[in-house]
Formats: sequence, C-alpha cells, structure tokens
Amino acid sequence: MDLPALDTESHGSPFARQLKDGFPNLRFQGLLEKEFREAYVEQNLPRGRLSGLVALILVLAVTCIDLALGKGSVGEEINALRLGVLCPLLVVIVLATYHPSAKRFYMPLVSVGVTLVGLVATYICQTAALAGAGYLLSGVVLVVLYACLFLGLLFNIAIVIASVLVAAHVAVGLNLGLELNHLFYTGAILATAGVIGAISAYELEHALRTNFLETRLLNELAERDGLTGLYNRRIFDDLIPRIWRQARREEEALEVIFVDIDKFKVYNDLCGHQAGDDCLKTVAQCVARAAKRPFDFCARYGGDEFVLVLYGPPRDYARTLPEQIRRDVLALAIHHEGSEVGNVVTVSVGVALARPGSGRSLAGAIQTADEALYEAKQAGRNRVIFKDAEECEVETGNFRVVYREPG
Repeated sequence: MDLPALDTESHGSPFARQLKDGFPNLRFQGLLEKEFREAYVEQNLPRGRLSGLVALILVLAVTCIDLALGKGSVGEEINALRLGVLCPLLVVIVLATYHPSAKRFYMPLVSVGVTLVGLVATYICQTAALAGAGYLLSGVVLVVLYACLFLGLLFNIAIVIASVLVAAHVAVGLNLGLELNHLFYTGAILATAGVIGAISAYELEHALRTNFLETRLLNELAERDGLTGLYNRRIFDDLIPRIWRQARREEEALEVIFVDIDKFKVYNDLCGHQAGDDCLKTVAQCVARAAKRPFDFCARYGGDEFVLVLYGPPRDYARTLPEQIRRDVLALAIHHEGSEVGNVVTVSVGVALARPGSGRSLAGAIQTADEALYEAKQAGRNRVIFKDAEECEVETGNFRVVYREPG
C-alpha cells in the first residue's frame, strides 16, 4: 500500500515512524507493541477457536477408529492418553477463546496447552514406533505446524514451542531406546516441519504487523486535520466525553485550554492564504508540543482556534503551561503588521480547570474555557485567563461568539 509523504513526514505519527524504521525482529517500539498484541489476539481468537475444535474432532475420530479396529495393549494406552490428556487440553484451549479474560490470558494459556499437547503426542508417537507403528509421527508434525500457523501465536513463541517439541522427540526416543537411525530420520522430518512452520509464521506475522500499522495510520489520517496534523473537531467531540468519564472514575482533574490566534483574518488578508496556512501550522506545533502525557490531546477546534486537554495536571503545571504556550507563540516572531497588540503574531488563551464528579458537567467545563477566552480577547488579547470551573457560574449552552467574529 502506497502511503502519502505527509504520513511519514508531517504528522510525526508513531505508526508512520515504525513503518519507516521497519521491524525485522518482529517487535514494535514502546506502547505500539502492546496495542498490536491486543489487536493480534482479538483477531486470532476465532481462528484459534476453530482450529482447536478441528483438532479435538480429529483426535476423537482417530481414537474411535482405533477403538473399532482394536490395537492391543499399546493401542489402549495411546487411546487413554488421547482421551484422558489430549482431549481435555484441547477443550481447555477452545474454552479459553470464549472466556471474557481470553484476550488477556490467551497467549500464555494456549502456549502452555499446545506444548503439553505436543509432548503427549510425542510420547504417543515414540511408544507407537516401538510397537511398529511409526506412521504416528505425522501427529507430532501436525502439532508443530498447528502451533506455528493456526493458533495465532506470535512467531517467537511458536519457534520456541517447535524447538521444544523437536528436542522432546529426540529425548523421549533416546529414553525409550529407539534405534538411532530411526530417531535421526524422524527428528529430521520434524525439524524440517518446524523450519517450514517458522518461516511461514514469520512471514504471516510480518504481513499482519504491516497491515496493522497501515490500517492505524489511515485511520489516524481520517482523524486529523489536513493542514495542521492535529485531531479534527469531530474526533475532539468523540474523545472528550471518554476522557471526562476516565477522569471521573479516577478522580482526576481535567484542564481545557482554548488557544485563538489574535487578528488572524487580518493577517490572512494582508499576507495571503499561503502565509496564513504556514502560520496556522506553526502555531499548531506550539500547541501540540504541550500534549506530552498519555491522556493529553489537542485538536483544531475551528478556523484559527485550537483546544488542548490536559489530564490530571498538577496545579502549578496547570497554571504555567498555558502561559508557556502564549510565550512560545510570541517567540516565533511571525511578523503581523495588522495586529493591534504588536507587530508579531500572538494568541489569546482561555483556561478552565474542572473536576468531573464535583457538580460540574463537561459542557460547563468547556463553556468556562470559552468564557475565559472571551475575557482574554476583551481584555486586550495576547494574554491568558485562567478559571476554576467549580468557582464559576455559567449558563450551560450560552456560548460566547464575539471572539469568533472575523478579525
């Protein structure tokens, strides 16, 4: 899939950076790896469930055939292992895909389960070989391929399981006294199956990781403002209620910061649309740099207005950061001959600090920040007005609009 240059250069997306850097060791950087693994397990749960059911049916079918044909004492022991060990293990693997905690425990549970299945299958294979039924080696081969390709295990886990089963095959064979030439031959077949399974598992996981990054990147592009690279208004409206609920559950404060470029229409008219676009992108970068922590985010709220949301900011940080944004924009020294404040581009900042669950609604918190921005404009622009939402009385739904007028 061809990706636009904007993806990898302008937006600073972690998905774009990971695609650019590559992942030959099948591991992403930072939190991307955790996010991928969660998505990977969820994607593979149906396949793991289906392959577990198929394996269970196959074991039961082979057992029924052996019981019908009668295989003597060795056959009875093998069937007892199938019914008493293999079938219960496969049932556990299948049930794991239905349990609510499956997404969290699927990988370790299935890894242990399929390893035990392989060890039992290895013992059955070697016992049958002593009785002259060497064809049962195919059962272990299937387990190796099953672990590598059908359960949705990560490559590094699958290769460890395959290696354990090959080593177990040799160790059990030596312990039971199998002929070395037979053990060498069957071990080579099993190792070959492991190599084929490992190569296929690597290619499959690499393709899935690439698809994960590209899909997330395209989704991210749909959520971003095309000019500034910030989240768009639609995504802000979607994210802010979730962040609000999270803050209420964890009893954290939330800070809403509106940043508006002073006299931007005048700047745009005097300098042209290209200069106006460049100004918007530059100011947006100043705002975006302030969103440093996991639940902080910023968006382009409208024309020349941005919104920054801080999750659980310390009191001193909540007060100093908005002023720092104002100073950073001022330090850009973007010439603005039409400004009434000075000869450079400036911003007005309205801030509201709210504590969800303390009687203040989300709409009220946003409106408090809106009121603060209005006051900053009315007081002469190029300043920060800070309000504590709990100490302010606002009529919800009665938003100010004066500062949104042209100029």
